[in-house]
Amino acid sequence: MATGDLRDFIELLEKHGELQRIQEEVDWNLEMGAITRRCYDLGAPAALFEKITDYPRGFRALGAPMGPSKTPGHSLYARVALALGLGPDAGAREIMDVYLARKEKTIKPIVVKGGPCKENILLGKDVDLLKFPIPFIHGGDGGRYIGTWHAVITKDPDSSWVNWGMYRLMVHDRNTMGCLFPMQQHIGQMYQRYEARNLPMPAAVAIGGPPVIPIVSCAMLPAQVNEVEVAGALLGEPIPLVKCETVDLEVPATAEIILEGEVLPHERKVEGPFGEYMGYEAGKSSPKPVFRVNAITHRHDAILTVSNMGMPIHESQTVLGLTKSADIYSELRRQGLPVKGVFVPPYGVGHMVVVATETPFINFAKRVAHSVWATKPGLFTYYIVVVDADVDPTNMDEVLHALTTKCHPVNGIHQVPHTPGFPVLLPFLPPKERLLGDAAGVIFDCTWPKDWPAESIPVKATLENLWPFKKPEK
Repeated sequence: MATGDLRDFIELLEKHGELQRIQEEVDWNLEMGAITRRCYDLGAPAALFEKITDYPRGFRALGAPMGPSKTPGHSLYARVALALGLGPDAGAREIMDVYLARKEKTIKPIVVKGGPCKENILLGKDVDLLKFPIPFIHGGDGGRYIGTWHAVITKDPDSSWVNWGMYRLMVHDRNTMGCLFPMQQHIGQMYQRYEARNLPMPAAVAIGGPPVIPIVSCAMLPAQVNEVEVAGALLGEPIPLVKCETVDLEVPATAEIILEGEVLPHERKVEGPFGEYMGYEAGKSSPKPVFRVNAITHRHDAILTVSNMGMPIHESQTVLGLTKSADIYSELRRQGLPVKGVFVPPYGVGHMVVVATETPFINFAKRVAHSVWATKPGLFTYYIVVVDADVDPTNMDEVLHALTTKCHPVNGIHQVPHTPGFPVLLPFLPPKERLLGDAAGVIFDCTWPKDWPAESIPVKATLENLWPFKKPEK
């Protein structure tokens, strides 16, 4: 099964040639980010930085923990596969099948009295975020980002629902951070409810720990689903949690670093910009909520996990792309649609979804597309390509062939204005719409029209179709 500790995961990556130890001194100021960026560009192993400028030995950082792999014999998704206990050759389809099969059997966490994350406890004036080798990742970033591959843990004020999500966190000073909490995401909605009551939102940040934690934290699961129970399902056993020191929340016992505190109501401070998941510096600096850190607990020789967002391919594609594909497929099947496969292509940065389906009636592609947009994981998709069931959605050669031979350049393309978009981050939107998240969508219908007579549908020129295996009878 999956591994339950970041340090065990590091050993597993090293065993399979998916880790490189960087023992030369590396500067946290841009150099660490640049090396991590090259790991993505080259498909090189994850980088464990063991000597960082201005920090004592022992404080380390892991860059590109689940980046793409070009190791011979491994799939692009090798590190994700290893995190789930699969072989490094497991491809997209196998990983998605395993993810869906496991996540349906959720496992509740267990609360334990202590754990490695409590080896060091810092309170009051001892709280200092810059104790850790937080990188200045991209030139042009608004600051140093401690939250790039982690889980932000918050509790709904009106129910028992605890949300684990991944939202970027920029360090302002020793004990405050800037937060990007869009209203379209669960944490933004929770924060809105706290702020309406003039209450701070208790929050904790878990960095490191079981690698399934960031996987579920960036998955787009429905409201009222406790991600920690899905993490247990992926791990195959309960996630051990410990109580926080200063807030009424529970955090992973084996995490490397825990930040505890509260997001203040009606307080804003400038955050951003940041090189973002879609491949651009996005979200210009603007006032955003402030997370005040009141306590830090951490392991001895803590390891900070770092994802360097930017041009694909990085964790947003290798992890979020797969969970998004699988979750959309599951939702469409639950609606009774005859879909055969769903895939979010890595270079589509999560904005494109390909759906392979049977087409029982005319204009069925529109039915499929609007069903995708109605799901939580399909919320921030803008380009939906619907193909026939004989097309493999994970094979971009087949998808491109279907797009250019079956999709009518006028009648097969359907524009959908004013769909929800990820606010401030979408490069294709003009400034006003970008700020509001007022986006648009498009449907590419690459299926044969149901109102065509059978003899009008072209026969695919393949070996199977045009060269029969039996000799014709004389």
